[in-house]
Amino acid sequence: MNIYTFETLLDGLREAVANSDLAAVADLVRRAIRERPFVSPAGLSQLLHGEPGLTILHAAVNSRFASPPHDHRTWAVIGVYDGEEENTFYRVTNGARRIEPIGSHNLKQGEVLSLGVDAIHKIANRGTSRLVALHVYGRNIFEIERSAWDLATGDERPFRLVLDAGGRVTR
Repeated sequence: MNIYTFETLLDGLREAVANSDLAAVADLVRRAIRERPFVSPAGLSQLLHGEPGLTILHAAVNSRFASPPHDHRTWAVIGVYDGEEENTFYRVTNGARRIEPIGSHNLKQGEVLSLGVDAIHKIANRGTSRLVALHVYGRNIFEIERSAWDLATGDERPFRLVLDAGGRVTR
């Protein structure tokens, strides 16, 4: 019996990243959310692993949560353990650093979504239960200068995720 561990995932991700193989990253995330070896019992958003070129987060958001539209400035692969993640995608219009919606995709339990370096999206949990997902990024998501947009004004502003002393993600 081959037991799937976090180390198995990490080794596979390191190899896929070294080969610039985003499809392999997505396959590894798909297996991880199916096998579920590291879902946080506390249901918290927390850093699972960080190194240059690879960040792995366990993300948990409450019902009725909605993020502002934001960028990552790196590739990202997101896999949903539980719940449904509503994604709305945007693009920058005419170089004015304003955004306009260009589509949406609801990511259901067991599904994986890959985002390119230039992607801008907003996530929402419209369900009544917690949304739990595995997020893998091609850079340190806590150190990248990123942007978010105010939907009411259209203004772009700096956007950061922060880790507390226990490795939990705060917004």
